[in-house]
Amino acid sequence: MNMRQSRWTPLVYLGPAVFLLFLLMVYPSLETIRLSFMDKRDTEFVGLENYDYAVTSPRMKEALGNNLLWLVVFTVGTVGLGLLIATLADRVRYESLAKAIIFMPMAISFVGAGVIWKFVYDLNPPGNPTQPGSQIGLLNAILVSLNPDDNLADLVDKFADEDIDISQASATTAIIDAETEAINAAVAAGELTQSQADELLDKLPDTARDFLHGDLPPQGENWQLLGRWANIVIDQINAAVAANPSLDGQTVCKIVPQACSREIEKVEEDAIDAAVDAGTLTEDRAEEMLDDLPEVALAYVKDNKRPSGSDWQTVDQWDTIITNTREINVRSANEVLDTGFEPIDWIRKGTINNFALIIVGVWIWTGFCMVVLSAGLKSVPKELLEAARVDGANELQAFFRITVPVLMPTITVVTTTMIITVLKVFDIVYVMTAGNFGTEVIANRMYLEMYGGDRQFGRASAIAVILMLAIIPLLIYNIYQFRKQEAYR
Repeated sequence: MNMRQSRWTPLVYLGPAVFLLFLLMVYPSLETIRLSFMDKRDTEFVGLENYDYAVTSPRMKEALGNNLLWLVVFTVGTVGLGLLIATLADRVRYESLAKAIIFMPMAISFVGAGVIWKFVYDLNPPGNPTQPGSQIGLLNAILVSLNPDDNLADLVDKFADEDIDISQASATTAIIDAETEAINAAVAAGELTQSQADELLDKLPDTARDFLHGDLPPQGENWQLLGRWANIVIDQINAAVAANPSLDGQTVCKIVPQACSREIEKVEEDAIDAAVDAGTLTEDRAEEMLDDLPEVALAYVKDNKRPSGSDWQTVDQWDTIITNTREINVRSANEVLDTGFEPIDWIRKGTINNFALIIVGVWIWTGFCMVVLSAGLKSVPKELLEAARVDGANELQAFFRITVPVLMPTITVVTTTMIITVLKVFDIVYVMTAGNFGTEVIANRMYLEMYGGDRQFGRASAIAVILMLAIIPLLIYNIYQFRKQEAYR
């Protein structure tokens, strides 16, 4: 009786676990393998057709290439940074605090991390210097602030430096006067209450001054002429230029060369069209000249560089056009003021978006690598390090010749764990790009094949089997290394 109890006791304890393992892992795996040989509705056997798609389709080739990029950059980034931080934290008194900060992203779900970093990478349309767009994305806000565009105040100062009777104060006053008149008219028409008007008028001087320096007022405020404030400033500049009879167009062109090049373009375009109508210029040559005209005209205004070729119709008049140009417009002002850094579309720009997503993964997983490697670092015998220093080894030599070799089993386990993780990467890509803009990965492709519009269960199963076959050898190797490390301890 006792023998029979001892024989069945392990089965009683292991039976439920084995049953759940079969139900939740073995059976779904076998069913996935079966589905991978069936058509999309599991009604017809198609052989290796799904596997052929999984290795030859353009989207899968893109996914495989991106997974390879993730494999290299993500693994090197997480393991390398984890080892570096673990080593540095081991030498400071606030080690626990430093590790807690680095490990903190692991407490955030991958979906949450994707949402957070979408705000970090956010891009607003940049607008232009006279109507700038504010950036709420952290990276673009920092980038634009490092080298902002020139603004209307800078343009006013450039004209003032040429002894033209214009100043920031007079430009601000012009905005205030025009907006005050428009607000009062809106009150008279019943479009604004007197209390709304009073609130706007109290803020108007500071708001107008900020606008001149490139800061737009918050959206939703009832400014009546905000869209024309830039034109008001430009009109003030043109009035000051017109009031100076001794001034010629050379000064205007020096400050805003685009204003003069636009006048040249207008005259030359009319002359080229007339030459085509007269038969003295072919349409192909005319089209080529019109394409080159903006660059050619601007080069002449800035550097007095005459265009090559004899087909230009009015080139002898260009100096006269420049001399007679005595006003600018908003378009030419925007072009000359657009000198700062442009915000970057981190998620949609094909050359950098995969790296932007990988950074999110590195941010999350570096803490995990740091904790595991830090535990291994504590097991490095202090006697070996002291002996190396006594023998004359510096810190780098002691690290690479003693610490790293002793840590190699742990580094290997962490590296294979990161490789397994990166092969399955899904959440970050799905939340941030859904695989668009050239960021497709294997797991996301599998999900879209199964739950996309066509619901290709066979193709999705084939991709899942390929992913499983890629991961199984790494799992086995990881278990082998882990057991080897435990035996060493």
